[in-house]
Amino acid sequence: MLGLLLLLLAATVGAENESRLQQFEFDIPRTSRVMALHELSRQADLLVAYLSSDDAEEEGLVGPVKGLFTVDQVLSVILRSSQLTSRWIEDTMVSVEPRPSSEVTAGPPTDTVVRTLPHSTDVDPLRLEPEEVLVLGWPLRDLTLSVPQVVVMERDDLDAMGAPTLPDALRYISQSAYSRPEGYRSSGAQYAEMRGLGPDTALVLINGRRVLPSANSLSSSAFDLNTIPVPAVERIEFLLDSAAAAYGTDAIGGVINIVLRDKVAEPTLELRYGEAAGGGEQERVTFSAGVNKDRFHGAVVFDYFNIGGLLGEERALWRDQDFRRYGGRDHRSLVSSPGNVSSVMGDLPGLSSNVAAVPLEGDDFSATAGQPNLESLLRFSSVVPEATRRTVTAMGTAHLSDRITATGELLYANRDSTYYFSPPVLASMPASAANPYNPFGTTVLINRLLTEYPSQSQSVDSDLLRWSVALRGDWGRWNWELSALRSDEQATTGLDNAVDLTAVMRGLSNPTAQALNPFSSGPMAGDELLLPRDVDKFSSGGQQVAGFVQGSIAYLPAGPITTVIGAEWRNESMRASNEAAGSFDHDRDVTAGFAQLRVPLISNQLRTTVPGFQELTLTAGSRWDDYSEFGHVLRSQLGLLWKPNRDFGVRVSGGSSFRPPSLYEMYLPRISAVSRVTDPLRHELATVQFTMGGNSELEPATARSLTAGVVFSPDSAFNWNVSADWWRIDMKNRVVSVPPQVMLANEALFQDRIGRDPVTGALRTIDSSRINVGGVKAAGVDFAVKADFLTEFGRFTPELQATWFDRFDSTDVPGQAPVDRVNLASELGSILDWRAILSLKWRRGPLGAAAFARYTPSYDDAIAGARTGRTVAAQTLIDLQASLDLGLMYGRESRVDGVKLWAGAVNLFDEQPGFANVGDAAGFDSSQGELKERTWYMRLEKKF
Repeated sequence: MLGLLLLLLAATVGAENESRLQQFEFDIPRTSRVMALHELSRQADLLVAYLSSDDAEEEGLVGPVKGLFTVDQVLSVILRSSQLTSRWIEDTMVSVEPRPSSEVTAGPPTDTVVRTLPHSTDVDPLRLEPEEVLVLGWPLRDLTLSVPQVVVMERDDLDAMGAPTLPDALRYISQSAYSRPEGYRSSGAQYAEMRGLGPDTALVLINGRRVLPSANSLSSSAFDLNTIPVPAVERIEFLLDSAAAAYGTDAIGGVINIVLRDKVAEPTLELRYGEAAGGGEQERVTFSAGVNKDRFHGAVVFDYFNIGGLLGEERALWRDQDFRRYGGRDHRSLVSSPGNVSSVMGDLPGLSSNVAAVPLEGDDFSATAGQPNLESLLRFSSVVPEATRRTVTAMGTAHLSDRITATGELLYANRDSTYYFSPPVLASMPASAANPYNPFGTTVLINRLLTEYPSQSQSVDSDLLRWSVALRGDWGRWNWELSALRSDEQATTGLDNAVDLTAVMRGLSNPTAQALNPFSSGPMAGDELLLPRDVDKFSSGGQQVAGFVQGSIAYLPAGPITTVIGAEWRNESMRASNEAAGSFDHDRDVTAGFAQLRVPLISNQLRTTVPGFQELTLTAGSRWDDYSEFGHVLRSQLGLLWKPNRDFGVRVSGGSSFRPPSLYEMYLPRISAVSRVTDPLRHELATVQFTMGGNSELEPATARSLTAGVVFSPDSAFNWNVSADWWRIDMKNRVVSVPPQVMLANEALFQDRIGRDPVTGALRTIDSSRINVGGVKAAGVDFAVKADFLTEFGRFTPELQATWFDRFDSTDVPGQAPVDRVNLASELGSILDWRAILSLKWRRGPLGAAAFARYTPSYDDAIAGARTGRTVAAQTLIDLQASLDLGLMYGRESRVDGVKLWAGAVNLFDEQPGFANVGDAAGFDSSQGELKERTWYMRLEKKF
C-alpha cells in the first residue's frame, strides 16, 4: 500500500530546482540573526547578501539549527519573527532584504522565488525550540526523520542546572519517573529510569552510537551514567518513544543520546568545589582545549572528579533507626556492641527473659535481662560512597576533501568507588555450653557487632576504553557513512574486613581458654578472624561496524522523499570471575538492516488553497535484527506530522520493540545457598536450599508504544512553545527475579520452582533464578511550555515541564491481576501520578541566575505492595544558582578577561526526605528522595 502511494506521489513530481533542495549539515548555535546568517553562508558555501538598517532585528536571537536541512529550511528559522524575506539571485547566492509592504503570502513560489517569512510556504519542521530544531543523533543526525518527540538539554541548560553528574541532570526531566541516589547501589552506579520501566529499557548512545552495559553493572544490564563527565557533554537528546529503527528496536524506554563536545574555542580551566553537611565533598578539575582550522577541528577534555564520602551517622534518620517517632517500626538491630545473648527456646537459664544484653564490666546478666542493646546499623553505611573518576574525551573531524570527512572519538574513564557498611556482624551465632565463658550452661545465640574491626567496605575499580572512527561523504544528492567502534571495560570489586564465620563457629564452640568470649563487653578476638580480601572481576566489551546512505529518492511538489538505508554488525561479550558464584564468558553476534522513509504528502498548491493543510508528512521505518541465540526479528515504526497552519502541529508515532535478555541474565552460573524462610503452607520456619543465577531458557521482552501530541509555537515576542503528548507503552515478558516469599505466597503458579519432601511435604528447595514474568502497561501525558524573551531587565527563559501518569499496571506474578502502581509506594520504584519541574533562567550582561522548583505530590505509603493507611508527604525542592562573567563586566582588556564564576545550592532549604515504610530499615523512599540533603557549590572558569 505504501509503495502504491509513493508511485502515485512520484507521478506528480514538479520541476522545482533540485539544487535548492540539497541538504547541508548545519550546526548553528542560538545566536544573533546577523551571526546566524554568517554561519549559514559559511557552512553552506553560499553567498548571502544582507540588507537591513534595523539594529534590533540584526541582534535578535534565533536558532539553534543543527542537522541536515536545505538552505530554505534554515532561512525560515533565522528570518522568523522579522520583517525580512529571502530571494534567490542564482544557485549560489541568496539576498536577505526588507520585505516590501505590498508583499502578500498567497500563491505558490515561482522560479525566481521570493519567500515571505515567517509566513514561508516552505516546509518548516524545525520552528523554534530545540525540541523542534534538533533531530536525534550525531553522526546519525537525521535518522529519526523529525517526527518523534525529542527533548534536548543544551550546554547552556547543563550550566544553568549546575548538575555535577549526568544522573543529577536527569532529575530535571519530568519523564524520568524516579532516580536513585548515589548510595543506593554499593557500586555507586546510577542509571536512567525513563517512564519507570527499568534501567535496562533505555537505550543509551554516545554520539549516536550505542553503549554496552557497564562492567560494574552487568546484573542491571545498564550503562552507568557516571561514566561520562558533564563538562565533556555538548548536549543530551531524549527520544521518548520507540520510533528510531536506525538505532535499534530494543529501546523500550526510549533513547538517550549523549553528544560530546567536539569544539572548544579557547583553552579552558574549570574548578569546582561543593559539599553537603557532614561530608559528600565534590572536587573537580577540568581542562579543555580545541583546534579549529579550515580542514580540521577537534576538542579534548580532561576531567578529574573526586567525591568525599558521607556516612549515615551524619543524618538523623540513619543515626537512630527507631522509627516509632514517625509512626513506624523500630528497625534497630540486636546486632550491637556490646552484644546480646538469646535463648534457642524459652527463657535464658536463670533469667525471666529470652534475651539479655552483654553487661558492662563488673555487672552480670540478671541486671540486663529483657533489656537488650539495640544498634542503628545504617549509621555506618554510606549515604554517598567515596569515589574518584578520571576521564579523557577527545573528538576530531578532518575534511579530507570537498566530499569526504573523517571523524574520530575517544573516551577513557578510570573510576574507583568505596562503599562502607557496618563492621562485621554475628547474627544468631550459636555458642555451645562447652565454651568456658558461657555462664548459662547451654547453647545460646550470640548477636554481636565486631566494632574491634574496621567497617566492612566494597570497592569497585574500573577502566573503560571506547573509540570509534567514521568516514562520511556525499555522492551527488546522497550522503553516506561508514563507521567502526570498539569498547572494552574491566571492573574489579573487592570486599574488605569480612570475617570467617566458620572460624567464628569453631571459636564459639572451643572448650579451651582460646575460645571466643562473646559474654563480655571487651574485644572478642584479634585479626585472626578476618578473611583475605575477596576479589571478583567483570568485563564488558564489543565492537560494531555500521554504514548507511541517506538522501532523496524523488521530488514532490511538497518536497523531497527522503530515505535512510543502513546495515550494522556488532558483537557483545560479558565475562565474570567470581569465587563463590563461578565464572562465565559469553558473547553474542547481532546483524541488522534498517530502512526509514520520510514522505511529504501535501503539495504547495494544496497548502494555499485548502485550509488546515500547511504540512502533512509521513515517516515509516523497519529494522531486521538477527541474534545468534534467538534468530531474526522484524520490527517497524510509523509516524505522521500534520501542521494545519504554521503555528500548530500534530504528531503521531508508534512502533514495536524487542529486547533480548542480557548475557548476564542468561548465562550467570547457578549457585546454591542454604537459608531460612517462613513456609505459609505449613506455618513454620523452614531451612531451604536456594538456587540463584541465570536462565538460558529466557525469552525476549517485547513492547508496543504509541505517542500522539500537539505543538503550538506562535509568532510572538515571547517565543512561546507549548507541547502536550499522550503516550502509551505495553511491555510484556519482563525478565525479573521473583522473591522467594512471593513464590511461596503463589505456590500454585511456581510448582516447577518449589520443591517439597514427597512424604512430609516439608519445604526443601526454591529456584530463584531469573524468569520471564508479567509486564507493564503504562500511559500518561507529557506537558511542556517554554518562553524566551528580551526585556530592558534582561533575557528571561521560563519553562514548565510536567508528566502525568494515567496508569502504570504492573504484573509481577503470572496469572495474577495487574497491580495499579500509580501513586503507590513501591520497592521497585514509586510511580507518582505526576511530576512537575518549573524553572526560570535570567541573564543580563555579565549577570545570570537560574532557579528550579522540583515538585512531587503526596502518595500512599506501602509495605510489599499493601497500603499502610498513611501517606508520604508532598515535597518541593528549590535549586538556585547565580553566575558572574568578570570579562564582560570589566572588559576584554582587563586581567579578569575569560573569568566566570558560579555559585549555587541544590535543595536550598535543606528539605529532608519524608519518612516512608516502603523504605523498610532505610526509613525513606529511595526512588523519590535522598539523604544527601542540601548541597552548595562554587565553580570558577578561566579561558586562556
